[in-house]
Amino acid sequence: MNPSLFPSKILSIPFITIYIFIVIPTVFSSTKTISYSDHCNSFVPEAIPTTITYTRFPFLETITSHYTGAKNILDQDSLSQSYIHFRPKDYNIFKTNTSNTYKTQAQLTFVPPSIYHFQSNHSRFYRPLVFNLDGFLSVSTNKLCMVGSANWFSKKGKRLKLDAVLKLNLPRLMNLNTSLVSGTLESLAFPHDSDYFDPISMMGFPQVSQFKYKYSLVSNEDCNGANAIEHPVASLESLDLCSKFTYRFLIYQMESQGSGYPFLSLYGFQCSVEEKKLRFLVEFQNTSNTRWDKSFNPNVTLIGDATWNGPKEELCIVACHILNQTDPLGSAHIGDCSVRLTLYFPEVRSIMNTHTTEGQIWLTKKADDVGYFEPIKFQSFDHSSENYGSMYEFTKLQKVRQVCPQTNVAKREGVEYPSGYNGDMSFDMSVKYRNMDSIGSAIPIFVGEQFYHSYDAFDSNFGPWQDPTSYTGPMNISYEISFQMFANSTSESGSGISSLFSTNNGRVEISAEGFYDNETGRLCMVGCRNLPSSGKNSENESFDCEILVQFQFPSTNGNNGSFLIRGSIESLREKTDVLYFESLNVVSLTYTKLEAMESIWRMDLEIILDLISGTLSCFFIVLQIFHVKKNPDMIPLISVLMMVILTLGYMVPLVLNFEAMFSETPYLQNIQLEGSGGLLEVNKVIVRIVTMVAFTLQFRLLQLTWTKKFGKDNNGKGKSHWNHEIWTLVICLPIYTVGGLMMFLANRKNNNYIISSNRSIWGALRSYAGLTLDGFLFPQMVLNMFKISKGNALSYLFYIGNTFVRTLPHAYDIYRGQKNISHQFHQFYLYANPRADFYSPSWDVVIACGGVVFAVIVFLQQRFGGRFMFPKRFRDTIEYEMVPVVNNE
Repeated sequence: MNPSLFPSKILSIPFITIYIFIVIPTVFSSTKTISYSDHCNSFVPEAIPTTITYTRFPFLETITSHYTGAKNILDQDSLSQSYIHFRPKDYNIFKTNTSNTYKTQAQLTFVPPSIYHFQSNHSRFYRPLVFNLDGFLSVSTNKLCMVGSANWFSKKGKRLKLDAVLKLNLPRLMNLNTSLVSGTLESLAFPHDSDYFDPISMMGFPQVSQFKYKYSLVSNEDCNGANAIEHPVASLESLDLCSKFTYRFLIYQMESQGSGYPFLSLYGFQCSVEEKKLRFLVEFQNTSNTRWDKSFNPNVTLIGDATWNGPKEELCIVACHILNQTDPLGSAHIGDCSVRLTLYFPEVRSIMNTHTTEGQIWLTKKADDVGYFEPIKFQSFDHSSENYGSMYEFTKLQKVRQVCPQTNVAKREGVEYPSGYNGDMSFDMSVKYRNMDSIGSAIPIFVGEQFYHSYDAFDSNFGPWQDPTSYTGPMNISYEISFQMFANSTSESGSGISSLFSTNNGRVEISAEGFYDNETGRLCMVGCRNLPSSGKNSENESFDCEILVQFQFPSTNGNNGSFLIRGSIESLREKTDVLYFESLNVVSLTYTKLEAMESIWRMDLEIILDLISGTLSCFFIVLQIFHVKKNPDMIPLISVLMMVILTLGYMVPLVLNFEAMFSETPYLQNIQLEGSGGLLEVNKVIVRIVTMVAFTLQFRLLQLTWTKKFGKDNNGKGKSHWNHEIWTLVICLPIYTVGGLMMFLANRKNNNYIISSNRSIWGALRSYAGLTLDGFLFPQMVLNMFKISKGNALSYLFYIGNTFVRTLPHAYDIYRGQKNISHQFHQFYLYANPRADFYSPSWDVVIACGGVVFAVIVFLQQRFGGRFMFPKRFRDTIEYEMVPVVNNE
């Protein structure tokens, strides 16, 4: 490579002198531990650094690089492998006394997902493997050799120092055929040493400055072999090619699987604005998932150059294979550039033609050549919010007028609704059917003749956004609606929902178009959904367009008393039709500003209540600890089962939320509530700390009870109180088991379709566990009956206070229901969470009354005896009255 490609900056003589004699010896002192000459001289001879020069050379980076090997330290496989980074430190290298040879420092970083770092206490946390390397670059041979080490730990926690040598082949002036960087990282330890690791092979396609890369293998003529386009395409003369295609994974569906894979992904990682040319990774995939921060798979990945073919309004890609991958330092190279791809963009979109991109892939090989396949068409997913300058054709408006007749609704004074041209029209939603619950989204695609961008409300590539703020009344609008399919619904006969078949990605996807009236906030549309082959009716239709979608938007100023978007999705077919489904209710999951402020106020209140409950629990437990220490003879009368239930009641929430004590909860990471000021996260941590204190105290109380009842006395003999505890367990355990089975069967019968956690089987079991905790005094009542106990085994404040703490959430839920607080946002419940207990007006009353009844019974048992409620002959053992004896003498 020409040395002029490494521009240097002349520095002053004093600065050079200081740098050579002070800085450089210090910086490169680490190389003394590993001999460069022993491992690299045959690859890149060693030289003496003389001065610094600011330049760069190609490096390996995320997504466009790949590595294999070192499984004994990285534990990576082809499915879970993450990324590799190799880049010079500070992007500088040093000139040496040998022509075309430069000294440099660099870091090589591996970040696979399953790396664990073992500290001396054997705790684990995620960390990358980083090699600090020093070495030399030969411009004349395009080779790089470096030595260095990394600190690491074995799987057993032993500290390791991994010494290694890195050798890379770098390209000269790059084009598609010469763009591969490949090499190896090899351990300098002996194979039987504990710090030895298997050799690592690596390859990648680095970005380089524009003048160093030549798009020499791609031109408009390269794609002339493609089949003719069947319909008009959009004119994209003003397209910003780089912003549309770089640093994004674009996933397409293959119409046939001649390649053996159902999906195709494109990732553009370099672009020339002036030439309208790009570099792409082209990968065949088994899934439609994107692979952010993952290394590519070289067995199914091609490297390609693309150019914009203006006359045909298409993107043309020439792609090549990676050959001889197993020999990264030798024959590995780019070759077999016989693959061609073209992408074009339909001019018109409609309710039944929603994909934004079409294309095909074919070979320039002959039919009898090895690896030949017939041309394959591909297209973007149907419900895409992308736009490449296409227009929308409304075809169902006449039907909308028939099923959505205009109603004369007078505009209410002072009530304002979204205009239809702003960012308030897209929303996340909860879709409900009976006891089923699913999460989805509704996104506008076109408003009138203009593309609606869900973030910016305009598309900068295709002219300015026209905002007709003076326009009022109904306007044409199209939507893409998507939600997760209800669990097990297709297997349930007669449910009325079994005909709502999902697509191959497990979601129900509906395209809809109709009218939105910004004076009333009413949106009414007709929708179409694509039917899988198993869902086609007797007429072999591919679409079900007999769907009515209606939404009512709330006012933007809150004057109509509502903050949520409400609506329905229903079938227009007869109930006897195979494609008929019952109506689905829709409620938005989007916060307005007023509702967000209400939620913040409610969450603050719930945190206060949680802190009060936790503090009171700690206080009552401390009182009981003092009580048992003052009255140790009463400890045998305390139920161990009750103490276990209370201890688990504090422990389980800590286990489930342990990670949340030290980091933000997921919903707080994704949803920023204006006005929270970050105090919400701090308060939640404080609540969990109080819960941990309560758990510690309760565990201590359990330990005291257990030791006193089942430990050894001063004479070394065991103290056995197992008899009554076993009988208590024999009575309580079947009751708990029968109750759990009844809950399971009831959930299975009535809620078989539920996918949300608040009424799933797991959610029902959690709620039943909460009910068991509400009745924590039940084992104590049973033990009192068996032991015929009498006396204050439990402090009054302990069981009465804990009953109050367990009853308080239900009292608050009654208050919350009267305030008509929405139950749509389950992720924001911090106290009395419906997902973790039984909360409804009837259950609140039953549980509160039940807790009070249990407390009263225990109070009477401790005062009058464990069997006070039984007939007198069953209360106590027989007592004999002493009769005075008369002496006749």
